[in-house]
Amino acid sequence: MDHFLKLLPKLTPQLRKGDCGKIAVIGGSMEYTGAPYYAASSISRLGADLIHVFCAPDAAPVIKGYSPDLIVHPGMNASSIIPKLSRMDAIVVGPGLGRNPTIWPLMLELFQFVKNQEVPFVIDGDGLWFVSEHIEHFPRQMMTTVLTPNIVEFSRLCKSALGEEDVLSVKDRTQLQHLAAELSRKMDVTIYMKGEVDLVVTPNGEVSKCSTDSSLRRCGGQGDVTAGSLGLFLYWAKKKLGDDWTSAHHEAGISSSWLVRTAGRRAFEKHGRSMNTPLLLDEIPKLVRDVETREAKDTVHSDSSKH
Repeated sequence: MDHFLKLLPKLTPQLRKGDCGKIAVIGGSMEYTGAPYYAASSISRLGADLIHVFCAPDAAPVIKGYSPDLIVHPGMNASSIIPKLSRMDAIVVGPGLGRNPTIWPLMLELFQFVKNQEVPFVIDGDGLWFVSEHIEHFPRQMMTTVLTPNIVEFSRLCKSALGEEDVLSVKDRTQLQHLAAELSRKMDVTIYMKGEVDLVVTPNGEVSKCSTDSSLRRCGGQGDVTAGSLGLFLYWAKKKLGDDWTSAHHEAGISSSWLVRTAGRRAFEKHGRSMNTPLLLDEIPKLVRDVETREAKDTVHSDSSKH
């Protein structure tokens, strides 16, 4: 909770629209409309001012219908998206993106934009699939970037970047942490590995862990909430810490992990097996309020080390 509270911006009468965050979510296809909504909705419920969703034309009317809070842009062409990103404080790519090969040119231009502009950047879901498939084209020195793989996505990245086969069979946590550190160093990027214990590993070998109690349900969409919330926390961390991206990634990563795990656990305690991602999202406003008023009684389990 302390990491979260440290980053949470103070609300004052002097704030203007946009001061608490203008965040872009790039994702959403004909098959997957829920994922970008979950990512964007988590950002909204945390307190960002403006959330833009860039998605496939087929997905736009559906996502618009989910919430009037979201600004939805149909079309996945780099020429229409990249110029609009200069106004954004953070970018999240991947939730519901799909694997259409025509998206790859957009990803290439997005990588260069992020590298040049040094904007906080989260790659999740199918965005990670594109990185794994085109690992030789992923730029170095993406210092503002965090990859957020689950174990399946992590195994693909390890195979592509490290030549490691059968990572899915690895059960030892120490060995998985070693692989995450190697992957972070090799790709020169921060790895936020989701699992029974969430790991945040930066290229300098620093490791943060969060093992706060979470939901026992593994329903779809929780990773999208992680990606969205992490994008906003990265922006808030940048405002607090400046260009110390290592510290920013650890602070934002643990904040996001604690938020999603705690909101999920609260939802699960109320609904049991029927708990789903919309119910998790419904817990976020009360959780944020509890943090602001120091009334959260949830136990925090986190630590940091050097690998």
